[in-house]
Amino acid sequence: MKNMEKRSTWMNEQEKMLIKKIFSAYYRNFKFNVPEIEKREFGVGFEKKIDARHLSFENESQLRNYLIENTPFFISYSAAHYEKPSITPIEKKGWLGADLVFDLDYHHQGKYEIYKFLGKVKEDLIRLSEDFLQNDFGIDKNEIVYVFSGNRGYHIHVRSKDTFLLGSNERREIVDYIRGVGLNTNEFFSKDDRGKIIGPKINDSGYRGRFVKKFILELEKNPSKFYRGFSNKEKLDNFLKGTEAGNWSRIPFSIEKLNLKIKPISDSLPLSCVDADAGVTYDIKKLIRMPNSLHGETGFIAKEIRDIESFEPMTDALIKTTKMMDVEFIEDVSDFEIGGSIYSFKIGDKKEIPLPIGLFFILKGSAKTKK
Repeated sequence: MKNMEKRSTWMNEQEKMLIKKIFSAYYRNFKFNVPEIEKREFGVGFEKKIDARHLSFENESQLRNYLIENTPFFISYSAAHYEKPSITPIEKKGWLGADLVFDLDYHHQGKYEIYKFLGKVKEDLIRLSEDFLQNDFGIDKNEIVYVFSGNRGYHIHVRSKDTFLLGSNERREIVDYIRGVGLNTNEFFSKDDRGKIIGPKINDSGYRGRFVKKFILELEKNPSKFYRGFSNKEKLDNFLKGTEAGNWSRIPFSIEKLNLKIKPISDSLPLSCVDADAGVTYDIKKLIRMPNSLHGETGFIAKEIRDIESFEPMTDALIKTTKMMDVEFIEDVSDFEIGGSIYSFKIGDKKEIPLPIGLFFILKGSAKTKK
């Protein structure tokens, strides 16, 4: 995959000017969602994702004019609010608080393979929001903003007064909890004075209740895989009734054998997709891609999402236009679905395709503008 840091080595001036023209036209009418814009630091990238930072804008009009006239390939803003966002060094900005931000990516090798896994990232996004942020931490769903990253995953912006003043250490604890750092489900189980195995109940909060729900779901799929005796529905129902009250003794297992049996379920409980990007959450001075801006590696909109369940990035994140583009392919592309169609090209193919799709293949380094 061609590195965006070396854009100048594979994209000629004609392509750069064309892309900047497309981006500039988009920014004339795009919708902002930057609360308290005057308190945020901005960073922009022309060759890399961030070539320059410590920029600030007093209002949307000023920011829009900058984007139209300068047209960076990438624009990010600070989750933090500052008294003086453009001052350097960063210690002098006057930190006021910060949104709580999560970056969820699925890391996969290959230029186009990653896009097959965006559905998995979206599932994790929903689980992070509903299971952890709303249920465990009590954050109001109206304070949670979902944003497609414009490329490999999704972002969550929590804009809540309850999390605004949290420092790095507190944010790190939240991330560690979500990632299951130190989680040991063996500790969920113990024996009472009569030797019964006592464990979590389905209405328990946090990881205990989450474990029971996941366990029952897996048990219903294949009960005899857990215990052959559960091929008898009466035994299965009796066991499930016991777990409702925290009684896990209605199977002939020791605690040690039970812990071995439940290990795959225990391992699936934390949210692993925030693992590599945990620093985005606990670094209170980090920049994150600005919602509804364009991503310079794809031309996709880093789109703020109203209905996360129905959102399909490979169609919904494309610039809305009926314009077409003439391109020539400089490498093979095999059966790639985008914009509701499947595309396949060979080196040297010259095609007229929808502008957002041509833009995507140019930015991915697979095509160039047709001469």
